Amino acid sequence: MKISFLFPEKNQGEKLIRHLKEMVLPFLDKQPIAYDVLICPNGCSEEEMNLLEEAKKELPLQVRVLKNVIPGGKGAGIKEGIKEAQSDFVFFMDADMATDLEVLNRFLPLLPQYDCILASRDMPDSVYVQRQPFRRRLAHWLGRIIIKMKLHMPFKDTQCGFKAYRTSVAKVMVRHQKFNGFSFDLEYLYFLTLNGFRCKEIGCKWKDDPDSTISKKSVFISFYQDVKQIKKNKKTYLLSKEEKEELGGRYAH
Repeated sequence: MKISFLFPEKNQGEKLIRHLKEMVLPFLDKQPIAYDVLICPNGCSEEEMNLLEEAKKELPLQVRVLKNVIPGGKGAGIKEGIKEAQSDFVFFMDADMATDLEVLNRFLPLLPQYDCILASRDMPDSVYVQRQPFRRRLAHWLGRIIIKMKLHMPFKDTQCGFKAYRTSVAKVMVRHQKFNGFSFDLEYLYFLTLNGFRCKEIGCKWKDDPDSTISKKSVFISFYQDVKQIKKNKKTYLLSKEEKEELGGRYAH
């Protein structure tokens, strides 16, 4: 089994490279998998791209820096990574490493059974190492209510930045992608739910990133508008007859 680990990156290069060297690569080297790491720049500055290219020279060959997607957006970076992946599964995680990598040990045995596995901050066995400030907890709680009311999905936490997808499914999924910003992974989960793919939510250990902007009013309003638009786009997320045939046994209906 080969896994591609995707890291969306926008002007957090120093943090990402440090985490790759000190945490991610040593951890992955101990796992019983073949892997590569795809850094997915989205809207990075020229200086940031130079930093990434220079840092790559000191990293193993299985670490690649993809082209800089312009105008960018986290979802645009992940989409490019999925399109480039040559693996059985793709994972994406954030440069801040808010989700503890140990949850990967729970993901790996389950991967063959599912098309998507997502880490969750809201499962009974989830652990907050560093709690969010009240404003972010409120935004998270309101977001859950909005998603439940509008999209009726079974997940407790759609926005935790640690998810795995079967690559063959993900490559079809991104053909239907319309959002390049913060809401892209919500759109992914809606696509998977509508088409009956097998998904699993797993509790994780998580710590807050103080640099996050999700609690800003403008970001939350934009997210709410995206949720409404995703609902309106429902028909565009349904698989075509050709895509169902392409996916074969992975298509559940």
